[in-house]
Amino acid sequence: MRSIPLLVGVLLTSLAGTVLDAVAAPPAAAAKADFVADAAVQSAAEASAVDAVAMAKRQFNIVLDGSDNSIDDVERALAAVHSAYALASPKPDDAQLMPLAKAFGAYVGELYRKNHGATWGTVTLNGSDYPGFRTATGVNVWPVGRVMNRITDGPENNVADFYRKLVAGPAHD
Repeated sequence: MRSIPLLVGVLLTSLAGTVLDAVAAPPAAAAKADFVADAAVQSAAEASAVDAVAMAKRQFNIVLDGSDNSIDDVERALAAVHSAYALASPKPDDAQLMPLAKAFGAYVGELYRKNHGATWGTVTLNGSDYPGFRTATGVNVWPVGRVMNRITDGPENNVADFYRKLVAGPAHD
């Protein structure tokens, strides 16, 4: 299956200039709030999500249509990338994978924002700041991190399952 490792290279090359790179190092918040809304983060996410749609069509022959069901297509694409990553030797480093994670993470975030309501900005998770979104119920999400974990760690970080849990919201006692 020599073509699978080549897939990772093709994907990474095609995403080298993704727009979400502009928010790779979000500014630190003056007061340590756990979320700061930022229109620039939203603009970058919107553009990167468009890149993910184009890449999914070009590389996987998958149409990401903005419906909640398209999260299953995202998961299928990421499963293929993980398979290629698992077989790669040497493994691509995080910097090489980040453009792919940013594009698909932006799509996941935009899918949630458009279908369920959320605000893009800078989220603080475990003391670090990331471009992410806050759900209407107040949950901070770094979708790029989730996608990166799916690529490198595998199915235990299933993006479709994660998305569905976000949609379901906090458990009611």
